Amino acid sequence: MRSVNTASKMGRDIARAIPDPWVDDELLRKHLRRTIGPKINLHRSDEDRSSEAWQAWVAMFVVLAIVAAAVTVLRLLPADIPDLPDWLDSPRQWLAEYPALSFIGVAASLIILVALLSIGSRAASKRASAKYDRTVAELHEAAFQGALSVLEGRRRKVGMPIEPSRHRAFPPPSPRPEGVTPRGAEEVVAQWMRHLGEADAELTSYTGDGGMDVVGQKSFAQVKHFSKAVGVAPMRELAGVAANDRQGRHALFFTSVGYASGAVDFADNAGIALFVYDVENAGLEAMNARAKTLMYNGIS
Repeated sequence: MRSVNTASKMGRDIARAIPDPWVDDELLRKHLRRTIGPKINLHRSDEDRSSEAWQAWVAMFVVLAIVAAAVTVLRLLPADIPDLPDWLDSPRQWLAEYPALSFIGVAASLIILVALLSIGSRAASKRASAKYDRTVAELHEAAFQGALSVLEGRRRKVGMPIEPSRHRAFPPPSPRPEGVTPRGAEEVVAQWMRHLGEADAELTSYTGDGGMDVVGQKSFAQVKHFSKAVGVAPMRELAGVAANDRQGRHALFFTSVGYASGAVDFADNAGIALFVYDVENAGLEAMNARAKTLMYNGIS
């Protein structure tokens, strides 16, 4: 795998097989890295070629420096060394015709050149490594974004059910098999909000509520007991209320059915938490990331 398009497709395929659409982002990233990491096989980059060229130059001049150092040592050997093999004595005598300083200068120059080339090689190697890391990171990010696009679509169809906790200060509402009126739905939502941490959640009056059906110190909610999916218009209304809320409270939306895709997109951009409640079975599901966060951490 080399291209971001391929990585994105792999991410989408992996996301379709993940059982929990509300998997944590960090866990998702780790899963993707483990899965696609072994499949990454990049072409040699220009930085790789440059690094290899530098290494070749270093290797060549190291050999030359070693040869120059050996010749210099041979030139500096004294002439009266006894029992010096002929294969060393003959070249020593030939080298003795030339100034020793010239050999020393050549050897020293080659050693300095090797040092400079080594510095350049290390820099080229770092550039190649950085290029590789950036490319791999781009592939991982493409896979993550691809997976996320699939999971977001799944999240809009299947919410994250809450697990009522005994450790919360307020219990969740009880099942109501007989159903409820729209006002009864608001009472159920107020109980859910108290269970999630909004201890002061109370119903507003029937008129003049300004788009708020349940209010508390930290949040407020609009409740729709609809028979069809909620569209964008109620989201716009609640977003306007949230924008003018001087207390900066969380904006929550509860419905008994679900949400149109445009409504979810708008709510995500406006920071509105979307929930679907089930009065008959005392269920509650988070329908976007904002709602999921409040389910995990509570309303605070």
